[in-house]
Order: sequence, then structure tokens, then C-alpha cells
Amino acid sequence: MPNKADEKKQAEASAYIPVQDYTGQGYSFDNGEETGEFAKQHRNEIIEKVKQYFKQKYHLDITVHQIYGATDAAVVFAESKKDPKFHTSVIVGIDLENKKIGDVGAYEGSVEGAITTGLYVMAYEKEFQKLDDFCTAITKEYPVIGRTKEAVDNTVDSGYATPYYYLNTTHLEFLNSYKSFLNNPKINGQSLKKLIEDQKFISDNMIIEMTFYMRKKHENPDRTPVDKIKDELKKQKDFPPGEYSISVNSNDILMRTGTEKEYKDSDKEHNEVIIEPNGEVAK
Repeated sequence: MPNKADEKKQAEASAYIPVQDYTGQGYSFDNGEETGEFAKQHRNEIIEKVKQYFKQKYHLDITVHQIYGATDAAVVFAESKKDPKFHTSVIVGIDLENKKIGDVGAYEGSVEGAITTGLYVMAYEKEFQKLDDFCTAITKEYPVIGRTKEAVDNTVDSGYATPYYYLNTTHLEFLNSYKSFLNNPKINGQSLKKLIEDQKFISDNMIIEMTFYMRKKHENPDRTPVDKIKDELKKQKDFPPGEYSISVNSNDILMRTGTEKEYKDSDKEHNEVIIEPNGEVAK
């Protein structure tokens, strides 16, 4: 007779994949099989609708990376082609009974928040380049890596994102910047920076989620790199202002959701790193 415990372990193991091999394969939403098949057959029409939506509402050109079926809808993952750079997703209604594609929409504030993260990166372009270099150096010094670019494109919709970190905010936190962009899509980073720094600095208005994964395949997360990365971050200067949260995840990714199997993070003692507009770490 088959061993049920072994079967369960095998099923669980097959649901995970090492992060360095993950490009979004197996990612899915509930009740998405039929709508996903319909969306595949009408992919070009859906892409055109989504492109028109972004162009008319936000004056932006986008690239569609992936389309997933969901309940009565398709979820479309997209990335802006030019500044402000960001990843987001929108929902396209699908009427299977009548074989029709409906309107494009999004969760309230989700696209606006994603755009705002891209505007923030424009305002602090040099500072974010330093953060990128720092993250690359971390992966050389410690046994951690980031996600693949394909995984970011196909499974991330939170705003500006790289293999090592993503930004989280709402447009309401930087409303002047967001409105200025809508009124003038050609606004430059210097103007955006002035608008941002004219308002009171509140660290958690911009959360910078630094996310690393253990390099060794199938390895569980280790607290040690979290503490070391945090200590290294505190030594830096002229980084983007905001509240930094650091996590080191297991090497294994749950394919269906794109999330880690386990993680260790700096929130254990509520000791996130806060960097102020002057580039200094808050004491």
C-alpha cells in the first residue's frame, strides 16, 4: 500500500521550486482554468484593451507580461515602458456564457500607488542606484540571492520592483507629486524631489521591502544574514529616504503564489532601518 505520509511530502515538494529556477511557472488564481483558456484565445484583444486603459487614464505606455484566469475575469500583469517605472496589475472582466470581454478595472488605488513608487524612484534616481549597487554587493558577500527578472515581471504587481526589493505606498501619501505627474507626464525627477521634500517626512509613507533568498537550493532561512544586512545598511549614506524592512527567505518558492516557504525578517524586534531625506540613518 502507498505510504500516505510520503505521498503528502511528495505533493508538497512538487508545489515548491528553488527561487533561482522560478519564472512564474504554476502561478495561478482560484477558478481561473476556463477564464484563463478564454483569455489565451483572446490575448491580443485583452492586451489592446489594457494598453488603451493605461494610455487614456494615465498617459502611459505599458508592456503586458502575463495574463492569468480568475473568477469571471483575467488578471493582467503589466510594466510601464518608460519613467515612471513600475509593475502593476489590472482586471479585465470575462463573460464566459456570452463569450465577451468586459471592461478594464483595478482595485482602488492600486495602480495609482504603483505609479507613485515609480515617481519616487525618479526623484531619488542616484540614491536608488546606490541601493541597487548595495544589494548586488550583499549577494556577493552573503549566501543570499534575489528573484529572477522573469519572476518579478510575471508575479509582482506592487509598484517599482527589482529582484532584491520593492516599494510600497499609496498615491495619497504623495498626492502633490502624483497630481503633478497627471497634469504634466513629462515632469522631471528634480521637480518631483522638490514636491516630495516640501512635505513633512513620515518614514512609513514609503516602505522599502528588501527581500533576499538563501542561495543554496532548498535551504531554510537563516537569521544571521538579516542582522548582518541590517548592520551594513545602517553604515550607508545617501540612500533613498523611507522605512526599510529586511527579510531573508527560504530558497523554496510556492509556485502557485510566488511566495516564500519560510522567512526571517527584521520585524522580530521592530527594528527596521529608517533613512531620512538627508541620507542619514535615523537614530
